[in-house]
Amino acid sequence: MAKHRILCIHGVGQHADNWVDTKDGSQESFADQFTKLLKAYPALATVNPKQVVLHSIHYDDEILKLFSNWADQAANLKKSLASSPILADQMDWYTDAIDKVSAAKKASDLKFTHLMDLLLFVGSPSIQDRLVSHVGRQIVEIINTNAGDDFSLIAHSMGTSMAHKVIQALLSEGFVAPNGTRHTLMGDLNFYSVTMVANASYALSRERASHYDGIVRPSMTTGKGCCSKWINVNHRLDPVSRFMPFDYRKNPEWLDPRIESRGYHRDLVLHRISSPDIHSIQHYFRDPSFHIPFFELTFSKRFTAEQRDDAIRDFEKKTPVGQFKSLRAHLGELDVSNTDSFRDFFESLKAFQALVKQYA
Repeated sequence: MAKHRILCIHGVGQHADNWVDTKDGSQESFADQFTKLLKAYPALATVNPKQVVLHSIHYDDEILKLFSNWADQAANLKKSLASSPILADQMDWYTDAIDKVSAAKKASDLKFTHLMDLLLFVGSPSIQDRLVSHVGRQIVEIINTNAGDDFSLIAHSMGTSMAHKVIQALLSEGFVAPNGTRHTLMGDLNFYSVTMVANASYALSRERASHYDGIVRPSMTTGKGCCSKWINVNHRLDPVSRFMPFDYRKNPEWLDPRIESRGYHRDLVLHRISSPDIHSIQHYFRDPSFHIPFFELTFSKRFTAEQRDDAIRDFEKKTPVGQFKSLRAHLGELDVSNTDSFRDFFESLKAFQALVKQYA
């Protein structure tokens, strides 16, 4: 019996290679949360959890390799900043941050786990290509060794930009691995569903003018898209979601009208808070306003309006609204209005992290 394999690409910061199975300070792993919710609904009774496999797709290990030779990487990154259409205007600020990163020995230091990951990906085309190749090889290996199975993809935060780059490469020109082998899945793959959580793909794109072109879109026409079902989900109080958000409406041709008429495209904006770590994938997935549409599209199941309303009502009862009222107010005041400066994006992330620590 064919399995449904869901390729999960992590977000910014440190993650284990098997990150979907690790708790990372949470009470449960993403895989445990996923399985528990899958078993919770009668509408999903015919979905066998043993036939659903979550795969950890990781790139943080490759970033750590880059840091092992940080002196050379820092020099190359500084050279790349001047030619970056996103970072050049704030070159002095980024150069200073790069100089300070050597003093950031703790893995929890934001300069190390967040800013440098983002700068390495956005600021250097060669490093970006290396990371895309690293992620692409993992995806190709899983798909090639499990022929006949169904494949979906979930990407989170910085992982959404990685997913955008990798899908575009795999389903078009392909990419060349370090050993010289060219990998491509052109004509061989159509994801069952693609889910972008806290979508930063546009904010981290070096080619914003053409970001909504290409094959990374849902379509009913073979060769015109990467999937038939697409979910884009952001949170109203997540600074990553609010900074230069992905907006498919910028290109009227992005969304196939047949996809829209079938309800195969969902653009979701969450607003409930169930924990201080609003940006985490587990916080997003915990909300039935997200995971029910995800289950419906990914497993072709249907929830009744009553089932959806009951699930949301039960979830709201468990949400400590009063406890996080002040956090909500402060997050609403975070300034992400300057969409031209990547520096301001990072400053909003720092402010976000400081607020979260107060309520953790």
